[in-house]
Amino acid sequence: MMISVLCVDDEPNMLYLSKAFLEKTGEFVVDTASSAQEALTRLQQTEYDIIVSDYIMPVLSGLDFLRTLRKQGNQTPFILVSCRGQEMEIVEAINDGLSGYLTKEGDPAYNFAMLSHRINQVVSLKRSEEGWKESEERFRFLYTHMAEGVALFTLIRDENGNPVDFRFEDVNLRYEEIFNYTADMVRGRCISDIIGYVPCLLACSSVVESKTPIFFEKFLARPSKYFSISVSPWLETGFAMIFSDITRRVKAEEQLRETSEYLQKLITHAGTPIIVWDKEGNITQVNQAFEDLTGYTQDDLIGKTIRCILPEHEAERLFSIIHLTSLGMHLESTEIPVRIKTGDIRTLKWNSANIMDNHGSLRATIALGVDITREKELEEENATAVFQLKRNLAELAILNDGIRNPLAVILACAEFQDETSYSRIMHQVWEIDKMIDQLDSRWIESEKILKFLEKHYRIGYTGKSGKYESSDLNQGSG
Repeated sequence: MMISVLCVDDEPNMLYLSKAFLEKTGEFVVDTASSAQEALTRLQQTEYDIIVSDYIMPVLSGLDFLRTLRKQGNQTPFILVSCRGQEMEIVEAINDGLSGYLTKEGDPAYNFAMLSHRINQVVSLKRSEEGWKESEERFRFLYTHMAEGVALFTLIRDENGNPVDFRFEDVNLRYEEIFNYTADMVRGRCISDIIGYVPCLLACSSVVESKTPIFFEKFLARPSKYFSISVSPWLETGFAMIFSDITRRVKAEEQLRETSEYLQKLITHAGTPIIVWDKEGNITQVNQAFEDLTGYTQDDLIGKTIRCILPEHEAERLFSIIHLTSLGMHLESTEIPVRIKTGDIRTLKWNSANIMDNHGSLRATIALGVDITREKELEEENATAVFQLKRNLAELAILNDGIRNPLAVILACAEFQDETSYSRIMHQVWEIDKMIDQLDSRWIESEKILKFLEKHYRIGYTGKSGKYESSDLNQGSG
């Protein structure tokens, strides 16, 4: 960056040489003024990085020019060019804010080379100071307005060098809000004077000695909140303590933990078998009811594929149905058999729900089963009984017809008998006929009962298919 220079001298030749030499280096842009009054006028219109002024000038000397600028609040760096023998005046000028001075020697080239060097030194220093000041202001603003509370401390030691306390050096606005102490209330005071004891003394002293930061979480009775606290070394004997309020996070975690424990107890002690598997189909949890039903323990099943509890001859087909839950589908009253530890098969009706993570991805599937094995057995028994009843009715109808035909033959033969034998034969025939009529009546009643059962109780014979339907597997986000 080019350096802007205002050269002030009452000798035109010196102004010309100064401008020519300095601009020749390519580092400077030079304006000139032939008097201090002209320079003051220029300064009202233009800002310069530095002013170079001759000491001896009419009306206003270089020293008076400097004093006038400083009275006006102008802090532009100022170099005074003087002759030998004016050292006392230079000392006086330094007290008035002089940035540097140069004594004229015999060789002009040397003088201008020294002037160039001195200008670079002064301007670089000024820019560095401004940079540091700007940086300090930025960090001060950041420190003051941080979302975290910050306190700066100096470690206090006793005469034996042992840490005994720490003294407040400064706190930011957020610290004041958290603890209800202003910076003026605590600055320069020991923390034991404020709260009555010294918290984390050994930990904080270790940070000062090792220059290694530490982090921990702690509940503070005042202001009754949870904080994440970091302690970092600061200067030689101090440390910075930063407080982040994590009360909402901790309470949310506690609530989540309580909810999780409640749900875990609900699953564990539920009277219905429950099983959980991950998206690969590996079992991650079963409850006590599932253990009681199957005879397997959690240790027997955790980490194993769900295929291990399916009937071997149908394991792959049934697993393909179960694995559809990894695609976002769920089981809804789906009958899937389970092979228990004894090798027997139990039929369960399953309903499932998918458990998603924070990103909406499948984490696991939880399924609740209802044992319908006895229900299925009763259905088979009822169907078999109805089938047998229908078969008996059909045979009874055939039997009725079979009896009536021989009776008709007997009646025909009785016509050829004497009256006494005919009477006896007819009496027995009518007795048998009455019995057949009763059988017909009972057959009609049985037929009505069978139809009533089929209509109102859905009892009917369908045969044993030996197949398990999967039509109840419905798509859902479950």
